[in-house]
Amino acid sequence: MDELYFSVDLDGERTLCLAPLTDRRLSMSGQEINDPSGYFLYEQRGSGEFATVEIIAQIISDDAVLRIRDAFNMR
Repeated sequence: MDELYFSVDLDGERTLCLAPLTDRRLSMSGQEINDPSGYFLYEQRGSGEFATVEIIAQIISDDAVLRIRDAFNMR
């Protein structure tokens, strides 16, 4: 699957995202990930330099990515 990015706004400050994890997003999370490959479900709060990211789950299959996208009505 080509790298895709899906998201849905939760409110004015929070966005739920389903995408590959960039080095920048990983840094914003402050979390340690042993294997940053594949897709991740994460919540981003705010934007720009002051945004924070909380990684919720790592998605291991292309089918699961599409199922989660549909379940959360992500675009």
